[in-house]
Amino acid sequence: MNDQSATKFGPAPSAKSGSSYKQPTKNSARILSLAHAVTLLTVRRDEAAVVPANYVAKVKAALLASDVLGDAEAAAACEQSDISSWQDFRASSVGTRTAAELTVAYLAGPEPSNDLLALVALGLRPENIWAFEIDPQAIATGMEDLKALGLRGVKFVPVSMDDYLIGTPRRFDIIYFDACGPLPSDKQKTIRLIVDIFKYGALAPLGVLISNFSRPDISKPNTLNDYASLVASYLFPKGFVEAEGSMIEGPPVYGYKLRNPTNSGECFLSKVEADFDGHYGAFITRQIMDIAEIVAPTVRLTSSKLHKVLFDEDLEKAATRGRRFARFNPALSGADEEDAVEQVFGAKFEADEVIGHAPEAEIEVGDLVTDVETDGDAIVDPSFFSLVWTLAALGFYEIDENFDVPSTSVKNFARAWKNQLYGSPAGGGAIEDLIAAFYAWRHDKSLWSPAMKAIGSFPYREAMPFLCDIPSEELGFYPAFAQLAYPTHPNVREARRWRYVAEGKTTPMFLDVIAFDECRYVYDWLSAMHLVTNDWLDRSAQLTFRFALDAIVKERRWFGDDFLYGCHAVGEDHMFPTSELSQRIDLPRGQPPHESNNKGSTGTP
Repeated sequence: MNDQSATKFGPAPSAKSGSSYKQPTKNSARILSLAHAVTLLTVRRDEAAVVPANYVAKVKAALLASDVLGDAEAAAACEQSDISSWQDFRASSVGTRTAAELTVAYLAGPEPSNDLLALVALGLRPENIWAFEIDPQAIATGMEDLKALGLRGVKFVPVSMDDYLIGTPRRFDIIYFDACGPLPSDKQKTIRLIVDIFKYGALAPLGVLISNFSRPDISKPNTLNDYASLVASYLFPKGFVEAEGSMIEGPPVYGYKLRNPTNSGECFLSKVEADFDGHYGAFITRQIMDIAEIVAPTVRLTSSKLHKVLFDEDLEKAATRGRRFARFNPALSGADEEDAVEQVFGAKFEADEVIGHAPEAEIEVGDLVTDVETDGDAIVDPSFFSLVWTLAALGFYEIDENFDVPSTSVKNFARAWKNQLYGSPAGGGAIEDLIAAFYAWRHDKSLWSPAMKAIGSFPYREAMPFLCDIPSEELGFYPAFAQLAYPTHPNVREARRWRYVAEGKTTPMFLDVIAFDECRYVYDWLSAMHLVTNDWLDRSAQLTFRFALDAIVKERRWFGDDFLYGCHAVGEDHMFPTSELSQRIDLPRGQPPHESNNKGSTGTP
C-alpha cells in the first residue's frame, strides 16, 4: 500500500515520513472491501460465479412456458441428462472454499499488519497471505511491524508483486492492489500490473480483484486535460455508460462529439472535465473489465503459437485489416465511382459480384453493380469496435477527418498508458496492432483458420433453433477464442465500488471489488475447435451450451458489443434481468463500515 509518488498534498505515506494507514475511513474501506471479497468466495460462492447453477434449467422452463412460436419445441429438445451433466461439470469447476482455504496477495507498505490483521479476523490463515514490497524503507519498517505481531507463516516478500506473479505459478483467490496512485500512472505502472494479473493467470479461475486508485492531481490544467482526454476517449464509443446509478446509451446518442471547441454543451470532453470524479470512476471499472475480457487474453494468445490454431498466423495481416476500421477507404473519397472500383480492386467486375466483407457499400456505375469495402466500421458502429475507436481518437492509427488529432501532451500521456497495456515484459509487440487484430479476427472470416472457418460456415439458421436472437457465427467466434485465450468475465451484479478521502488527506480514492470468473464450465462444455460443430449437431448439447452462454451475455449486456453480440437465448425480463452495476458509494469520514451511506457519485451523461 505504499504510494511512492509525491503530489501537491505532500509526500506519499512511507516508512520514512512516518505516515500511517490507520485512519478510520481508510480502515472502513479496508474492512468493507475485504469482507465482501471473502464472503463472495465462501458462503456466497455460487453467487460469485457468473452463471448460476440453476440457469440452464431455468431457461428451459421459461421457454417451455413461452407462447412464442418455436420456443417450447426448442426447449423440449434440451434433455435433462445434459442439464444434470452440465450442473455437475459446473459444480466441479466452481468448487467450494472456506475462509481458511483462501489465498491472498497484497501490497505491504510500511504497515503490512493493517491488512493482515483484517484478513485474519475474517478467518484467513496467515500461511495463505502474501505481502509484497520493494521500497527499502518500507521493507525495513514492514518487517518490524510483522515481527511485533508474532504470527507464524506470514509471507513478506521483498519483490514487486508483478515480478512474483510472472515468476511463479501461484494463483490467488484474492488480489488486493492498493496502488494509492492513479490509473494510469507512468511512474507506478498501475495499468501494467492489472494486465499482468490477467495475462499470467494470477487470479484463481473464480477470484476477486480489489483495486484502489487515487484521483490524479487535476488542479494542474495539463493533468486534467490529459486524464480527461483519455477517459473521454475511452468512454465515448461504449454503447452504454453510467449515469446516476443506471446505464444509459452512450454519448453519441445525445449529440455529443468527443471534442467540440465551438459548443461546449455538445463536447463530451468538457463534460468529463466538469464531472471528472464520476467519469474517472467509471473509466477505472470499464478499463479493468476490458483488460480481463479482451486485452490480456489477446496478448496471451499472440505471445504463443496458439493464435495459429484459430487464425491466420500473419499477425500483421490481421493488424492491417483492423486498422482500416478507423478510417473510411480513401479511394472512395471524392473519386469517380468507376475509377474508385479500379483503384480498390485493380479491375472491373461483373454485375452483382460481391467483394470484401460486411459492412459493404453498393456502388452503381451504369450497368455495373458491385460491393466495395468502405472500411470505417469503427466510425459507423463504435460500440462494436470500442477499443479501436479509443486508440484512433488518441492518435495511434491512420485516421480520417472523423477524428481530431490530439495535442502533443495528450498523445504523449496516452502513449505511456497504451504501452502498459501489453503487460510485462515490455516490448513484446505493439498493443495497438494486437487490439486491431482482435477486432479483425471477429469481423473478417478470411483471417480464420480452417477449423474456425468450419465453425463460421456452420449452418446456424438451419441447424440451430431461433430463440431470442437469431443464431449466427457470434456463437462460435468468442467461445473458440476463449477456449485458448482464457478470458475472465466480471461478475457485474456483485461488484462493489467506493470513493473515500482518508482523514488528513485531500485526494479521493476509488476502490473497486470485482469477482472474476473464467467460466470454463461454459467454454469447456464444448469440444475443442475441430469438434465443435459435431457438438452443435447434437441439439440437446447445443442448447445446453446456448442456455448457459445466455447468462454471460446478460451479465455484460450494458458493457460492450465487442463480442457475443446477439447471443441471447431468452428475452430480458424480471426472471432474466441484465446485470446492473451498483453505484459507487461515498464513504463518510470516520463512520464504521456498517454505518456508511449509499450516496453515490455521478456518472456519464
